[in-house]
Amino acid sequence: MATIKNFICLYRRLILLMAVFTLLSVNAACAEESEDSNDTAAITATASVDKNDITIGDKITLLIQVRFQGNVTVSIPDTGDRIGVFVVKNAGEAKEVTDGKNKSRIVERSYVLSSYKTGLQTIPAIEIEYNDDSGKGIIATNEIEINIKGILTEGENVADVRDISPPVDVNTNFNRLFQWIFTGVAAVVLFFFVYRMLKKRKKRERIKTIEVVKKLPHETAYELLEMLAKENLIDKGLVKEYYYRITNILRHYIEDRFGMSAPERTTEEFMVEMAYTSKLNNPHKKLIREFLEKCDMVKYAKYGPSFIESQEIYHLAKRLIDETKSESEVKKEETVIIAVK
Repeated sequence: MATIKNFICLYRRLILLMAVFTLLSVNAACAEESEDSNDTAAITATASVDKNDITIGDKITLLIQVRFQGNVTVSIPDTGDRIGVFVVKNAGEAKEVTDGKNKSRIVERSYVLSSYKTGLQTIPAIEIEYNDDSGKGIIATNEIEINIKGILTEGENVADVRDISPPVDVNTNFNRLFQWIFTGVAAVVLFFFVYRMLKKRKKRERIKTIEVVKKLPHETAYELLEMLAKENLIDKGLVKEYYYRITNILRHYIEDRFGMSAPERTTEEFMVEMAYTSKLNNPHKKLIREFLEKCDMVKYAKYGPSFIESQEIYHLAKRLIDETKSESEVKKEETVIIAVK
C-alpha cells in the first residue's frame, strides 16, 4: 500500500514539473514574439504618390518615408534611371524630418517619375537598408498601382488613330534653280563692272599730270643764297644759324653737282673723300677746305666773326659755285602727278 502511495506522489510531482516547464516555454515564446513584434514595429517604410491616375507622359511625385525611433541609420537608395516601367526624371536628396506627435524620426526622399506605357502599371517595392543596435537590416516599401491613360478624347476609339502617312515624292525641277543662280551671278558681274567704271572715271577726274622742269644744281644754290641774304640773319644776331645755312647750301650743291656725299659726312670725312677724287681740281679743293674750316670755327669753336668776315664767307661760297658750275648740263624734265580735289 505504501508503494502505491509513493508512486502516486511521484507521478504528481512529475505532472507538476511538466506543467511548470510548459508554462516557462510559453512565456519565453511570447517574450520572443513580443520582441520580434517590437523590432518590426520600430521601423517602417511607406511609399506614396501625389496622384494615381495620370495621362501618358505626365509626371508624378513618388515620396518614400522611413519612420523609426532610437539609434537607427537609414539609407534610401539611388534607384538609377528607372523604377519599374517608370523613368526617373529627377531624384531629390534624402532628408530627415521630425514627427512631433509620436516623437519619431522620419527620413524621406522624393522622385519625379513618368512613363509612356498605358494601362495599370505598378511602382515596385523599394528595399531600404538600415543599421540599428542589433546590426544591419532591410525593409521594403509597399507597391503602388498607377493608372496611365492614353491621350484619346472622349468618344474616340483606338482604331481612329492612324499612322503617319509616308513621304510624298516631289518632282524636282532644277530649271528654276538654274535661272535664279544665273540671275544672281549676272547681277554680281554687272555691279562689279559698273563699280570699276565709276572708280576709274573718278580717278581720272581727280588726277592731273603736269610737266616740271628740274633746276640745275647751281641755279638752286644761287636761289638759296639769295634767300639767305634777304633774311639778314647777321643783323639779327643769328650768326651761327647763318653759318649753318650757308654750309648746308654749299654741301648740297657739291652733292648735286659732283655726286659726293657731302651733307651726311663730317668735315674730316668729306676732306678724306675729296683728297682722292678727280672730280675737283686742286684749287677748288683748297677753296672748299678753306670755306668749311672757317664755317666750323664759328659753329663749333665759338668763334665770333665780324660782319666783313660773314660777307667774305658768302662771296667765297658764291665764287666756288661760279667756278664749278657746268653750263653744258641739260635741264631735266620730270612728270609730276598731283591730285585735284
